[in-house]
Amino acid sequence: MDKPERLLYIYTRLLNGKKLSKEELAQSLNVNIRSIQRDFSDINNFLYEDQEWEGLNGRIVYENNIGRHRLRIDRFKFKNHRILNLLFRMKSFTPNIHEDTYNLILGLNAPSNLAEKLLSNTLLNQFHINRELTESTLILKIQLAIENNQMISINDINHQTFKVIPIYTRYFNKRFWVTYLYNGNIHIHDLTSINHVYQHDESFDNSVFMKTPTVTINIHNSIWSEIKSQFIIMTANIDDNYVNAELIISKKECFTLALEFPQLITLLKPSQYVEDFKIKLKSLFKNYDI
Repeated sequence: MDKPERLLYIYTRLLNGKKLSKEELAQSLNVNIRSIQRDFSDINNFLYEDQEWEGLNGRIVYENNIGRHRLRIDRFKFKNHRILNLLFRMKSFTPNIHEDTYNLILGLNAPSNLAEKLLSNTLLNQFHINRELTESTLILKIQLAIENNQMISINDINHQTFKVIPIYTRYFNKRFWVTYLYNGNIHIHDLTSINHVYQHDESFDNSVFMKTPTVTINIHNSIWSEIKSQFIIMTANIDDNYVNAELIISKKECFTLALEFPQLITLLKPSQYVEDFKIKLKSLFKNYDI
């Protein structure tokens, strides 16, 4: 690693709130300690002369109690405190943070001024980073694929992998789910039954939904705004009290909605869904004489 790269390596870590050892840097960068000391001096000169640091009094200092160097700022110029407030609140109730959340806050912090960025990153580095796969990780990958119209592959707990078009993620029945298009049909998967999600570079066109089987539901106006915000609506005919809508929705979600809003939702098509729902209703009431 040549000197310009070495300076950027050290400067980036200092700016991210890291506390550095000259000895460890010298060993990892394969130079002597005097070279690292000269690098520190060069960075201090840069901080003193660069207009972006004007008035902040930024410099590299040595902390005797831990035997490491860090970037210190004596004056802070804050434009807002949103990220700092978030970090202080998080520190008050947990010492842990997931790697995805860590990277998200780093990204949000990127446009902040240097003083706020340094303090935020220093606070961020005080958390223990958890790198285990979580439902939030899966949701993030799926939502990114949806936003970018990209195909994904799902590997489930049975170690089966299938390539799908992701449509949306939802939380219902006390679980997170992903709804997707596979072999021309709508399916749904519980995220707890998914091991991995792989995002492909291959994209899909939204016109694919024009050929996708839809479900026709009669929806009362009082819950229409809630329904249309969660699902893909292909057509909607609105009258005084009800909306007759064609949705892209899984069978399981249809039944869940119809059971949750029995007075406000009526399942109309496809006919097989209607018949299956009637059977489900009969099974629910089989122990009662109605």
